[in-house]
Amino acid sequence: MNYVMHFCRNKKCNNGWIDKDLTRSTTFPPDWKYCKECAEKLGIDYNAQTPDSNLSKKELEIKNKKRELFRQNKLLNQSR
Repeated sequence: MNYVMHFCRNKKCNNGWIDKDLTRSTTFPPDWKYCKECAEKLGIDYNAQTPDSNLSKKELEIKNKKRELFRQNKLLNQSR
């Protein structure tokens, strides 16, 4: 298991911590997860958070569109 430095999704919170790398981060530190204190304040289960679980509906739609474009591009490149 790899580990990575996380920063809290709450931009007003300055917490950072080392945690399991669930997204195979290679460049920027992930900021998709709330720290334990912010998760508790928001009523979120800290351990149940996933990269998509805290996204707004609009953010999730954008991410899904990007995933679909990536899949289409990958299929196109494989057929060549």
